[in-house]
Amino acid sequence: MTGYRVLDFTSNVAGPLAGQILADLGAEVIKIEPPRGEAARHIVPTGAGKDAVAPYFTPYNRGKRSLVVDLHTAEGIETILDLVATTDVLLDGFRPGTMAKWGLSRDAVHARNPGCVYASLSAYGGNGPHGGRPGIDLLLQGESGMLARLTKDDGTPMRIPFTPVDAATGHVLAQAILAALLHRERHGTVTDVDVAMYDVAVSLQANRLTAELNRAADTPGKPTDGSQRTSPFSTSPSGIYRVSDGYLVLAAYIPKHWAQLVEALGCTHLSDDPRFADQYQRAVNDTALTGELERIFSSYTVADLVQRLQAAGLMATEVKTGSQVVSSELFAENELESVTTDGTRTEKTVRTPARYSAFRPAATTPTPVLGEYSAEVLRAR
Repeated sequence: MTGYRVLDFTSNVAGPLAGQILADLGAEVIKIEPPRGEAARHIVPTGAGKDAVAPYFTPYNRGKRSLVVDLHTAEGIETILDLVATTDVLLDGFRPGTMAKWGLSRDAVHARNPGCVYASLSAYGGNGPHGGRPGIDLLLQGESGMLARLTKDDGTPMRIPFTPVDAATGHVLAQAILAALLHRERHGTVTDVDVAMYDVAVSLQANRLTAELNRAADTPGKPTDGSQRTSPFSTSPSGIYRVSDGYLVLAAYIPKHWAQLVEALGCTHLSDDPRFADQYQRAVNDTALTGELERIFSSYTVADLVQRLQAAGLMATEVKTGSQVVSSELFAENELESVTTDGTRTEKTVRTPARYSAFRPAATTPTPVLGEYSAEVLRAR
């Protein structure tokens, strides 16, 4: 994407991740920041002994150029419109209608540059009375139904301890922008892009929500109070199981893997039990099957059990901590650590996931200091 310019007005995770992907592909990504800087610059770990790294900023802003602009001033808006004239993509992460209030609507941007792809990111889509609400990942987890089956034994919903909606939205947004640029190159016309975090959160659950869409009207839905712990699909055994010294993640629900599991454990009585006779029966009797498996697993350590099951060709792993992940052989094999330096600052983070045979990510400098490129960008506009 060398030669493409992106104006990035986004903050936190989803939008900046999309911009990071474009920067890794070679685009010049100019991060437009208010005088105090993007909000994620100020989210730092509070644990004792933690380095002063900004984990919601560093992974998503490598190689970008920070330009400080006060969008509440006429001078600031005119600065942006001057830059728009040479811009290929404008990434808008504000609530629907905010940019228009500042004089940076799609029409205003297209009037200055008809070839600019206007890419809008919002929480809820901006399509009706609910579309203008603000939202973050946690809110979308709840509103999209993600947390309905993620409960403690007493039925208390648990939050997902990272940002899956943000991350997925960032990748969807980058994909959509690339598709719009391809459309422009192939057909000579510009299509704008709209991505809503709510839409992404729903699409992540397409299998479960498809089942809901097709559920008979007189069939009661699954309870969300913790009383129903089994999968709504015939995917048992599949889940997290207690072992003598920890927990095992196992997926062995298809007939081939079920047979391999029984053989690896030397427990033929499981395959002889009518409650576990086929894939459907194992799912219906998941609670009983979980009890049987955890009784067997209690005689193993996690390490020994994982080794045995993986050797049998099964999908099994221990539940790893963050420190175990970053120190693992697999993490190193896939070269997931990204180290960037400019000679004075060095930053470590996790790279964006795609790998390419012909080139390596182009964003090889650290995250910019606030306003670091303001003078340079304004001279060249």
